Amino acid sequence: MVSSRLLTRRVLPVVLFLVCVILLSRHLPGEQREITPEVLGSVKEESNPKKVPESPPDSQVAVWEEHVGKDIRNAGERDNFVCIMCASQPVAVVLRRYAFTRRLNVMLPRDNNIYLGWPYLLNEVDYRPSVDKFNCLIEPAVYNRTIMKPLFPSDTQFIAIIRDPWSHFKSTFHDLQVDKILGIKAEDPLVEYLRNVGIYDAIYKHHNSNPHRYCIPDGFSVTKNLLSHYLGMPLGFPGDRDDISGNEVAVNSYISQLDKEFGLVMIMEYFDESMLFLKQLMKWSYKDIVYEKVNIFKYTHDSYPDSIKNKHKEWSPIDYIVYDHFRRKMESQIRNGGLAFQNELKNFKRILHTVNQFCKYVKQSLLLNSKITLKEFTFSGYECIFLSENLNHLYLLQRRSDADMTEKIKSYKRTC
Repeated sequence: MVSSRLLTRRVLPVVLFLVCVILLSRHLPGEQREITPEVLGSVKEESNPKKVPESPPDSQVAVWEEHVGKDIRNAGERDNFVCIMCASQPVAVVLRRYAFTRRLNVMLPRDNNIYLGWPYLLNEVDYRPSVDKFNCLIEPAVYNRTIMKPLFPSDTQFIAIIRDPWSHFKSTFHDLQVDKILGIKAEDPLVEYLRNVGIYDAIYKHHNSNPHRYCIPDGFSVTKNLLSHYLGMPLGFPGDRDDISGNEVAVNSYISQLDKEFGLVMIMEYFDESMLFLKQLMKWSYKDIVYEKVNIFKYTHDSYPDSIKNKHKEWSPIDYIVYDHFRRKMESQIRNGGLAFQNELKNFKRILHTVNQFCKYVKQSLLLNSKITLKEFTFSGYECIFLSENLNHLYLLQRRSDADMTEKIKSYKRTC
């Protein structure tokens, strides 16, 4: 009979060595492991999925350039775009990922700021200077073609993404903690706010509330026609701007102007369809527009009665006019695409499902040096982590910009 001492001295070290080899093999460079659809079929949803760091060290810029930024160019793809209201997930990840992998000249806020002057019009003090024209703009900014057009190449596409104003209002109300700033103690603070919206909005915008607001200047309403403000419509903020909200002719004229100036206005409620239209406009590939499936419609479904929703519509009517116009346009584009577009949409959903299943497998197994091959492209474990919304892509773009600077730029901060 084998003694326990012999097992401890001879067998256990061998077992430990083999375990170390197996673990190291998961992370050492080498031939990528091909993952089959059969393996993905066994992937389970994790209650506490592993997360990548939110603020990676500067050295990771080089790591990501090595693993996701090589041999990705496609013939004819377009690099130049300005995207308004695109800094929210998941479209921000798609655009920042594209900008990083192509090493584009991105218009970035100064220092570690997150806004390009928003909610004010863009000013040169808001962004990091560049000798050359910028390729793209992704971070929060108020649209103004006169200001923006000279800063980008002549073939730049102007794009935006908007969502149902009611859903947008609920998201903004909760994310900016409007009820807490105002001290609303009602059973449903949102309902109470809308019942006395004029009074509460005035309190929120007042200077006395400034210490409690995050990055919102005095006099700016975050619940009234916010979408339209993003799109540059003059609505009286700041005080030296006109307010056309009471002029129906002027509002409709401005929407018609947007229609001509924007190559695409995406609709959040038609997100996958919108991504396909983005792919067509920019001549990108399926791989460029895949995204991590998360709950992007957190505030879409509710049981609020029409009487409450109508109070917001009365308070923020211009946003509904803008949204309804571009939603109808999107629905018309979808209908005009016919069966061919529906087949492309079905194919895109298949790709999204496969990539997301593969990425769940990668996060659970930590097999970064793995890959899956689809008919359209190959996707690696590293690309899965780079796809994640938990990775701070803006941070990576800022750190690379810092490294590329030849001289220190003057700090400036108007909002955030």
